[in-house]
Amino acid sequence: MTWLPHQNDVVLTLYEAGARRVLVTGTGPMGCIPAELAMRGTNGGCSEELQRAASLYNPQLVQMLNGLNKHIGKDVFVSANTQRMHSDFVSDPRAFGFVTSQIPCCG
Repeated sequence: MTWLPHQNDVVLTLYEAGARRVLVTGTGPMGCIPAELAMRGTNGGCSEELQRAASLYNPQLVQMLNGLNKHIGKDVFVSANTQRMHSDFVSDPRAFGFVTSQIPCCG
């Protein structure tokens, strides 16, 4: 991913303001949220199109943060893989106290 100057300026503002550890979350399984299950899900499954979008975005975010840390010379920006965390919930909702993750509560 190419690092654009305007992105650099915005993020470096955080660093220049004193931030020394910034947690940046990727996107979770967008195709599995209740509204998307109701509108785009198929047979109780997640929207594949939105799942694919998240799987493309998250690695690029990590790559961008690595480039930014390299530019700064310090590991300031840390990525959190929310896609994986949420996927655990979707694949095993009972472990989190829910009956299912495949049926929307509304819509």
